[in-house]
Amino acid sequence: MTSTSYPSYNASPLPADQTGMTSTAVQLAANIRLGFNIGNTMEAPNNEQGWGAPMITQAFIDKVKQSGFTAIRIPCNWDWSHVPDSTTAKIDPAWLSRVQQVVQYCVNDGLYVILNIHWDGGWLQGNCTVAKQPAVNALQKALWEQIATQLRGFDQHLLFASANEPAVTDATGMSVLLSYHQTFINAVRSTGGHNSYRTLVVQGPNTDITETNNLMNTLPTDPASNRMMVEVHYYTPYNFCLMDTDASWGNMFYYWGSGYHSTTDLSRNATYGEESDVNGYYQSMKTKFVNQGIPVIMGEYAAFRRSSLTGDAYNLHIASRAYWYNYVTRQALANGMLPFLWDTGSIIDRSTYAVNDQQQLAALVQGGQTASSSAIQVGSVYQIVNRYSFKALEIGGWASANGSAADEWDYLGGQNQQFKVQSGGSGSYLLTPMHVSGKCLEIYNWSGSNGGIADIWAYTGTGGNNQNWLIQATDNGYFKIINVNSGKALEVASPSTATSLRNGTAVDQSDYTGAKNQQWGFVKI
Repeated sequence: MTSTSYPSYNASPLPADQTGMTSTAVQLAANIRLGFNIGNTMEAPNNEQGWGAPMITQAFIDKVKQSGFTAIRIPCNWDWSHVPDSTTAKIDPAWLSRVQQVVQYCVNDGLYVILNIHWDGGWLQGNCTVAKQPAVNALQKALWEQIATQLRGFDQHLLFASANEPAVTDATGMSVLLSYHQTFINAVRSTGGHNSYRTLVVQGPNTDITETNNLMNTLPTDPASNRMMVEVHYYTPYNFCLMDTDASWGNMFYYWGSGYHSTTDLSRNATYGEESDVNGYYQSMKTKFVNQGIPVIMGEYAAFRRSSLTGDAYNLHIASRAYWYNYVTRQALANGMLPFLWDTGSIIDRSTYAVNDQQQLAALVQGGQTASSSAIQVGSVYQIVNRYSFKALEIGGWASANGSAADEWDYLGGQNQQFKVQSGGSGSYLLTPMHVSGKCLEIYNWSGSNGGIADIWAYTGTGGNNQNWLIQATDNGYFKIINVNSGKALEVASPSTATSLRNGTAVDQSDYTGAKNQQWGFVKI
């Protein structure tokens, strides 16, 4: 990238067209609850399989939609591999057509789509300097004129994003970055048609929340009113989310959040970036942007799984990781930020489309539920997830005989882990496992004592009081499940933290204390 001038790629602007483009950025944001990145694919070198990922298919997008996501972010490579002549900056038409096809897959499923220019060889991301400013602005203009022209037929389900993680650390760099965003907006708007009203996303410095709060004090000018969003990313604490080897300045963290610290592996407990820090970071974005009518995209967030751990240490780690996903997702939404999971195939297999990490998915989906969407619906089937372990309530071993005990296990999609909610007596509910008909969850032998075991038994009509349950909201979309006979709460038995996180731990009843092992998320199947 050396030129400061390229041919104009805006020879045929269309008249402004607001058909299908009537929603403001704030109105669009209300429709995006949980986003998904197709990572290491369209932004890979040479082609979308450059880093080994399979090509994107409609079936894969269908699975993302089925899994509970409402939007997709497509990180994309342009100049790095798809501009054969650097003197013209002309994008390969075949690549433009392929990107258009992938966007269409998403729109076919009613998903919102964010398409960006990603790292792309670093021509913008690493060059937010006065010296490079003319050349970067020239290429930004040329590329976005072509992208916007190719894709301007899409309605408001498609959003464009100016960049990825622009490297900026001071006011001078921020001024240069704002010029890149201004060029992006001007280029898209100049193509006309739907692009005159399309919602556009501009990135904060390094997409870091603190730097964005400190440095991004003005936004580019947009001729379209109320059609702009700001983007940040979230990988905090770094030691927990991304760090893969200990360093002189600190260790990797394996355990995060209240109730999830290890008592035996103290050096691996998070020492910063926990709940209060999350709340502070997100509140700063709400105050600075969201409260001013500018939604904030949390365009990437993720935490690695430490697969080298074993036994109780591993169980505690993955439970704390699920809690991190659940907490940061819910708090983002509570502060008007729209969370987009970074994924390269770890949660949904890119070849088979199987869900690889049901615990993580349940934590994400439950975190994205609002009070109204998490209200229990009679006749619906749910995965019932314990708030502490993020494991599923099940009938152990697929047993179907009267007296078969309930326990918790990693969710594997079995019908013994899926419960239909049915009407009971006097406003209560029956919970019927889908692998056996005519039976429901109960407290064995009408026990009224703490520790009374949950099992299944045949029922007729609305069942006995020991088979009836009150499902009462607690907080953050979770519920306590109270036995009508005993008045006690369904829980994962917890003689110790270690055992309450193990597959096969018994489910019983006890006086309700508000503990996480006594609260449950209902994730609709």
